[in-house]
Amino acid sequence: MDIVTGQLRLRGKLALVTGAAQGIGEATVRRLASEGARVVCVDLDDKVVAMAQAVGGETLAIVGDVTDVTVLRAAVQETERRWGRIDILVNNAGIDGAPALLADGEDRDFDRVIDVNLRACWLAMKLVLPGMVAGGGGAIVNVASVAALIGFETLSIYSASKAALVGMTRTAALEYGRHNIRVNALCPGGVLTPLALSFMDEGTTQAWADKHALKRFAEPEEIAAAVAFLASNDASFITGAAIPVDGGMTAH
Repeated sequence: MDIVTGQLRLRGKLALVTGAAQGIGEATVRRLASEGARVVCVDLDDKVVAMAQAVGGETLAIVGDVTDVTVLRAAVQETERRWGRIDILVNNAGIDGAPALLADGEDRDFDRVIDVNLRACWLAMKLVLPGMVAGGGGAIVNVASVAALIGFETLSIYSASKAALVGMTRTAALEYGRHNIRVNALCPGGVLTPLALSFMDEGTTQAWADKHALKRFAEPEEIAAAVAFLASNDASFITGAAIPVDGGMTAH
């Protein structure tokens, strides 16, 4: 899949990306950096360090759990100490949780999915927004899911967390638009990430691909391209949106 890169739409911008070690997060870091941004990468997996080094330039890695407010606060403070501001926040960190019918779900699984997929995004926005207000603007992209828009059996907790993230996105857009801060959500369909491939056999992969009008999964780089667009001035009049990047899954 050829993705157009090389535009320097984000030259001079500073971006903070969570869940940055692999998949959509890694592709987003590479895309933002290719467009001129300095990127701070946060992930629980310490391979984020090698990834940031491979990207090169002014790319900084921070290892830690995004559900820990001390980790996020340290990331924001270190970023602002080094570069004075955060222009772009990409809340990408997320987990699926254990598939189960609603009545069979475990309390601990509910708590962990909501903690990672919703509370951590709230914490990151809470910590970043004051600096964006003081700096005169910014862009926040929350990576939700097509599961926020349509239902999937055995994914009630995951769907709830992503639907709530879309609601939070819309409210934040209303609250902070007057400060020139845009807040949007992306709702990807199936994406060929290491996590997705780890639990699908060939038959399952094809069945999920067939749910899309394009009859295939997205590559992480395709989602990253949409993130970069929303973070750039090309999307200057888009806020409060939940944008499907789903290969036509919601067209049915």
